[in-house]
Amino acid sequence: MPAEHRVDPTSLDAVAEALTRSSAAALEASHELLAHYSDTGHAPTQRALDNLIDHAADALRALTDSLADISFELQAATRPTAAFDHGAADGPPTHSGRRRDH
Repeated sequence: MPAEHRVDPTSLDAVAEALTRSSAAALEASHELLAHYSDTGHAPTQRALDNLIDHAADALRALTDSLADISFELQAATRPTAAFDHGAADGPPTHSGRRRDH
């Protein structure tokens, strides 16, 4: 590979670490969003608010998983033999969020 196309593995590690931190922050944001339950006192408004909060939390959890996947792929790219030695076929750890009961 030409030198101008080579990527420093330490740069990839730094990006992977930043993505891992971002993934954790997005997961925490989804949990925090669900923890701030508001009762509007009006059933149709409450359903709309609950739906909005659930969709926002779902989006944050999807972002969490996507960031974790990309981080895992970058880490595997910098250590190709480690990916085979440590069961990379299992993929990155997934983060499951919690759902609020209505």
